Amino acid sequence: MDRERNVAQKLRMDQELKVVGMHCATCEVTVTKAISSVSGVKDAKVNLASGSARVTLEGGRLKDVVQAVRRAGYDVVTQKFTAKVHLSEEEAGALTEFLEGLEGVIYAKVNPSSGTLLVEINPLSTSPQTVLERLRERGYRVELSKQEVRGRRDFHDLLVKLLVGSVLTPFTLLPVPFLQAVVSAPVIFYSGLRFHLGTVRALRNHTTNMDVLVSLSSLVGWFYSLLSLLYLHEGYFFDASSALVTFILAGKTMEAYIKERTSNDVVRLQSVMAQTEDGRTVDSRELKPGDVAVVRSGEVIPADGVVKEGEGYVEESIYTGEVMPVRKSVGEPVIGGSTLVSGFLKVHVTRSGERTYLSQVVEAVKEAETVRLPIQSLVDRISSLFVPSIVVISLFTFLVWYGILHYSLAFSLAISIAVLASACPCGFGLATPMAIMVGIRRLVRRGIVVRNGESLERLKLVKTVIFDKTGTITKGEMRVLKVEEREPGAMRMALALERFSNHPVAKALLRFGNSDLQVKHFTELEGGVYGKVDGREVLVGNRELVKKNCEGDFKGDLAICVDWKVVGEVWLEDEIKDEARELVERLKEMGYKVVIATGDSSSLADRVGEELGVKVYKGLSPDQKVELVRELKGEGVMFVGDGVNDAQAMREADVGVAVSTGTDIAKYAGDVIVPNLQSLLVLIKQSRRTLRKVKENVAWALTYNAILVPIAAGVLYPFTGIYLPPEFAALGMAMNSVSVVLWSLVQ
Repeated sequence: MDRERNVAQKLRMDQELKVVGMHCATCEVTVTKAISSVSGVKDAKVNLASGSARVTLEGGRLKDVVQAVRRAGYDVVTQKFTAKVHLSEEEAGALTEFLEGLEGVIYAKVNPSSGTLLVEINPLSTSPQTVLERLRERGYRVELSKQEVRGRRDFHDLLVKLLVGSVLTPFTLLPVPFLQAVVSAPVIFYSGLRFHLGTVRALRNHTTNMDVLVSLSSLVGWFYSLLSLLYLHEGYFFDASSALVTFILAGKTMEAYIKERTSNDVVRLQSVMAQTEDGRTVDSRELKPGDVAVVRSGEVIPADGVVKEGEGYVEESIYTGEVMPVRKSVGEPVIGGSTLVSGFLKVHVTRSGERTYLSQVVEAVKEAETVRLPIQSLVDRISSLFVPSIVVISLFTFLVWYGILHYSLAFSLAISIAVLASACPCGFGLATPMAIMVGIRRLVRRGIVVRNGESLERLKLVKTVIFDKTGTITKGEMRVLKVEEREPGAMRMALALERFSNHPVAKALLRFGNSDLQVKHFTELEGGVYGKVDGREVLVGNRELVKKNCEGDFKGDLAICVDWKVVGEVWLEDEIKDEARELVERLKEMGYKVVIATGDSSSLADRVGEELGVKVYKGLSPDQKVELVRELKGEGVMFVGDGVNDAQAMREADVGVAVSTGTDIAKYAGDVIVPNLQSLLVLIKQSRRTLRKVKENVAWALTYNAILVPIAAGVLYPFTGIYLPPEFAALGMAMNSVSVVLWSLVQ
């Protein structure tokens, strides 16, 4: 059984990796190429803004993917642990094969003589405890010995190098060339090492990136200065080269800090420590259905479950979008990731790990963030040509100032270096993914989950909004308004049938009354129910169903037929949600066409349409809803629903929106999940802001470089006597990507 499970996992495995060291669009392309070259990789999506790679493996090995990333010059955050295991020599090979077949395991080494097990895992998809639990299921006695995280944090690495540069660079300002050379060397060759290695990596992969510009400008300046110190005695750039590296590191460190904070603000709740009823403290991912977690005031609820004991106020904005705490007591459900603001709870776990709502949200968000908008193709083309163009411009600038205008070698070289130092392709690479990531995560904080990132782009095409009625526009809590019986006992026979149905109409009838009459051959039909009650054939249904099968007319919303004759009618009422009234009015004001598509064929559907002032398409089957979407799709359609019968229409629409209180099937079909109808307005506005931000970022990156590069090339010098020294050109380069990141946050 385990071998079969391993084979199944090897056939298809979706993994997310945290890649360290990416800082421009070319890095993203390089990592994508490296991963895609691995045998068995069917899909690879790399996100520069979040520093992540989502990989789909079919028959390939995670170990090969990680090695490919490292060969390309980047790193992957992994976790290593050692454990003591009791096994024989003969079992070692099979155990290694088993471990490397588990999801999230990169590498495993078994030493049977010492009973030592070394395992390297992807901490984003598994944990040491999960791996050890799988071993225990196979009958092994294992005990965790040691664990450590491998893979440097980009921000920490940048900060250390920045501190070295910040301490030493001021000493390069002292007017002693030999001292400048000695002090600047650690800045160039230690603090700037990541740029030099990045250059080697880029050239080895037949591409260019920002590292090439930084490395080339700093090394040319430093080696020219060294040559001048020993032979030429014409000018020195030790201070400028050191300041160039330090200023760029300052910008990159700031950028990495902001990106790290932004990247972690959603996933930070996915894995928290939980205390069980028996006093153990475990990772929330280790909880299993049936466990009881103890949650105290101020703590995060570690898994989905039901309150077993206690009461308190829980903030559920991750699910509802509302920050107002909700009182929870015994028997009420709670969502993992929500926070117990006050009180004390014992939670009986019903869903844990990847099955929790929060885990599903996190996975949906990560998937959505990998979207590539059409504008990204333009950005990629610009990025691929950017660095070679800047190198050519730098050489041309040097030739003009030195060969044509006959300025000194030192001055001409300074201008040429300034051109290299001023240009930054990073802003282009971050323009789209950063704006999308911030936009999607802002929506998550409002309880809105974007499952398909492309829907943000398609929302701008929407001209028509189609709503399901029951449970979406209305509260879905129907009640019986009036009953008319033409034959005594008709309602009692109808109630006997409705006991076997879970439809909202059945629930409404059963709230009106009950019946203990005997039922045989119960059948649920489209539009009603049928069965034999006390030996008589009874049908309860809507107008279409009754017209086809029964004699007699009726005016109500439902008819009761006994022996194929109408003998009773029922009028129903389903209250329209207050937020639905406001939303429909607002959508109309914004220029959207609003219609209702419902399976309800009764006069109730007409009354709802009249009250809201919208057209109603009633009595529609799921297939007919799909046809309606196709008919209106030329106008751009958004379909909003909450039920199983809405799923097909949601998939067919340009944008499918599921209400989170609806069925799981509806939520799976939706491009977006919203906690309530008012969130639609938030979604529309945020999508517009995000797309606008993408365009602004690209325009800013283009304009920034278009202005800074000519200034660095000295176009103002003949008129003003002012030029841009290399170190300040480098500061301008660093601020380009920082400004794109900061501007993306303003949404």
